[in-house]
Amino acid sequence: MKKKSKHAHLKRKKEFRFHAIKVPTKKGKQKTIEHPAYIFLEKGNVYIYVPITHSSSVNDFMVIKLRKNPDPNDNRDSYYIADIRMDTKDSFSAMKKKWELDSKDDEEIRSLFNKKDDSAD
Repeated sequence: MKKKSKHAHLKRKKEFRFHAIKVPTKKGKQKTIEHPAYIFLEKGNVYIYVPITHSSSVNDFMVIKLRKNPDPNDNRDSYYIADIRMDTKDSFSAMKKKWELDSKDDEEIRSLFNKKDDSAD
């Protein structure tokens, strides 16, 4: 008998969208910027994702280089921030149609999620 996955209630995704992030300005106000995100799971009205960046270092977070840039129009190195995040669907823009993640990178991100989930048990 096949063992049922503890993540069976989550819908598997493989898509890129821009995530709206509020950041403080020098004047103490907040502005919204859009940052690429790789969405790999969906749970109701929530996306589970990792942020994508061109920066090889991000304060307090480990970044991992992607095998190839998911944006077909960009040849620069890309990285994902090894921090699983969740946010509501209304914080994201429309799906980026031609963006694609290498299958090995997708496996790494999903295993990162499984490790994080196992440590929460």
